[in-house]
Amino acid sequence: MIEIHNLSKRFCVYRDRKAVIKHALGFAKLGCDYDVVDSLKNVNLSIAKHEVHGIVGMNGAGKSTLLKILSGVLDPTSGSCSIDGRVAALLELGTGFHSELTGRDNIFLNGALLGFSKAEMHQKVEEIRQFSELDEFFDRPVKIYSSGMYVRLAFAFAISVDPDVLIVDEALAVGDVYFQQKCLKKIEDFKKNGTTILLVTHDIGAVKRLCNRVTVLSRGDAVFTGDPIASLDLYNGLLAEHKHTGRSKQLVRKAPENEFSRKHGYGSKEIEVTEVRILDSKGQESFAFVSGEDCLIEITVIVNEDGVENPTCGILIRDRLGYDVFGTNTYHLGIDTGPWRKGDLMTLRFQQKMNLGAGDFSLSLALHTGPDHLGKNYHWLDRAMVFKVLSCNQFQFIGVSRLVPTFSLSAKPVSEVHA
Repeated sequence: MIEIHNLSKRFCVYRDRKAVIKHALGFAKLGCDYDVVDSLKNVNLSIAKHEVHGIVGMNGAGKSTLLKILSGVLDPTSGSCSIDGRVAALLELGTGFHSELTGRDNIFLNGALLGFSKAEMHQKVEEIRQFSELDEFFDRPVKIYSSGMYVRLAFAFAISVDPDVLIVDEALAVGDVYFQQKCLKKIEDFKKNGTTILLVTHDIGAVKRLCNRVTVLSRGDAVFTGDPIASLDLYNGLLAEHKHTGRSKQLVRKAPENEFSRKHGYGSKEIEVTEVRILDSKGQESFAFVSGEDCLIEITVIVNEDGVENPTCGILIRDRLGYDVFGTNTYHLGIDTGPWRKGDLMTLRFQQKMNLGAGDFSLSLALHTGPDHLGKNYHWLDRAMVFKVLSCNQFQFIGVSRLVPTFSLSAKPVSEVHA
């Protein structure tokens, strides 16, 4: 459905207005009058029909530039791209809207630009008005709209044209939770109906929930394309590297070759995890636990450098789809782990009940400073091990959480109720 071959986009950043004129006349000098910024560098990507494809990366990675080229807003410097079918795009707020026109008038204008007749748009306009829930603002100039109202109108229009390809750039990050959930539900409906969707978002939950594959962009390069879990692990590493050094590397580490592996991780490795075990209620290492059973997560850490003060140790449990189920760390628990010395072999333990529903889960580990691994990150291990939770015959329930509620019942005579 979408083919991208060696796509590059270069922008010239001019020092002043004179430099713009000099460049137009051919007199400007690179490095003196203007600088060159490569927003995209030889990107290659194939997106199949009916696929929901995510694009993730830090600010400045080239995500929006890629979508603008695919939408026809920008021309590439080199390379090519092609899309088969009708495209609806949700890019920057207000793109395609005239500020002086009403929401209704903008709908007719944008419909005409896509080749719809006035009669066809008359059939769609009421559906758009109802989905946007703009009420009386639908017939008022869009210049008075809030950012959330812009998105409501733009999204309602985009889904009304029955696109073969839907391109969404961070639009779901704006607006209230109610409308975000409404949009996600509509995107899921498009996914079921076979619409090809290209989604740029920083909402990791939405990526895991919607996408079949994900591409990671870093400083204009497409560094990895694969399943959502492996891609998001790599993206997480880029975030940690950028926070720690102030500049992300092109590729922090290879994406996991095996689905669950201890061999991959990232961080400064001043301290690092060497082993992790989960012990059952009998004190034996196990990979299967009965729901509600006591367990002990035991983590062995070696200290490679002196000067490590009060490091944070964290655990994160995810389900088989990669959704976060539970996570905590010593910082949030208010535990001071004290100073660590080079050569020490530390054993860290988390005691808890396995209050989870039946299913397969993974355990990720983190060693860092402060509340999260975006501070100084010593070692982060995605999916350090997997384990299984078995149902408990004495306590039947559905879902992922074993909450153990209590129940009470009281009754009153009807005469007292009406008294």
